[in-house]
Amino acid sequence: MGGMTDYAGEFRPDLTWDSFSEEMRLKGLDLYRKMFLAVDGFWYLAAKERFGNEIAMEMDLWVWEKHMRYELKHLTRMFNITGNDVEAFFKASQLMAWAGNIRMELELLSRSHGIMRATSCPTIDALVKEGEGREQNFCRVIEQRMMDFQTAYFNPNMKAVPVRIPPETLGCGLYCEWKITC
Repeated sequence: MGGMTDYAGEFRPDLTWDSFSEEMRLKGLDLYRKMFLAVDGFWYLAAKERFGNEIAMEMDLWVWEKHMRYELKHLTRMFNITGNDVEAFFKASQLMAWAGNIRMELELLSRSHGIMRATSCPTIDALVKEGEGREQNFCRVIEQRMMDFQTAYFNPNMKAVPVRIPPETLGCGLYCEWKITC
């Protein structure tokens, strides 16, 4: 492994991510997590501008359903995450691309029961800043469907039930809380 801490200086035709220090590779991973979220937002806004919010939401859900199946398939294989319970779902949730963008507390009460709490959410922050009121239904509609896609990957009987979500959580330091059971 390399020890580069930046890419100042001459062009290196043999450069790879392995040329950088572990700290820089982790910073790169963090940057790409943020870019992943940014691309999602940019394409959604482009679809909304061109086709309207309803069609953009349908497209968003279609994309996320396909992506989540693909991501979970590869994550569970790569990290040898097995099982069809809440514990397996929580393990994968810690590693998904969005995981670095949201501060999430995972409380595993048993293998079949857990609580997820988001204490930061850049998506809700951006929706509030946008000022169009979309934060009022985002978790109730979009996030519920995304939770359904993820939990179904592990177990068709696993359910994600919102305990507290926006708008009632806005400004209280908790963005959302979900009960996960199977």
